[in-house]
Amino acid sequence: MDYSEVTAFGIDETSKKGHNYITLAVDLKEKKESLMKLHLKTGRALMMREELQEMYETAENRETAEIRLNALCSWIMHSRISEMKPFAKLIKNHFDEILNYFDYQYTNAILEGVNSIIQNIKRRARGFTKACGKLPLEKYAIMV
Repeated sequence: MDYSEVTAFGIDETSKKGHNYITLAVDLKEKKESLMKLHLKTGRALMMREELQEMYETAENRETAEIRLNALCSWIMHSRISEMKPFAKLIKNHFDEILNYFDYQYTNAILEGVNSIIQNIKRRARGFTKACGKLPLEKYAIMV
């Protein structure tokens, strides 16, 4: 097979019970173009998501980001993709907070990650409440 035209290659493995692995390989660029032709709404939704991602990667300041974010919200609201409209409303409800990123370049991703770890520990500890109730938890506080 000739793979000289492939520019974006995706690979993933999955398995059924035991160790029977299935390897999936996809030409990502060709699949994206096919998706956009066959599933127009899904393809447009993908383009909207990519525009948001590109805005975060390339907008140099708050003003540029604000223009692009307004344009994205307008595009979403005027599209006939009803599933995306709540997302545009979510952006509008948090507009200033989103744009603050371009002033300060900070996010709360670390806090969200630590919170996720804590929630996972709590889920795994279900059923151990009697044993853990006697532990001095201040010794085990997480410091980031």
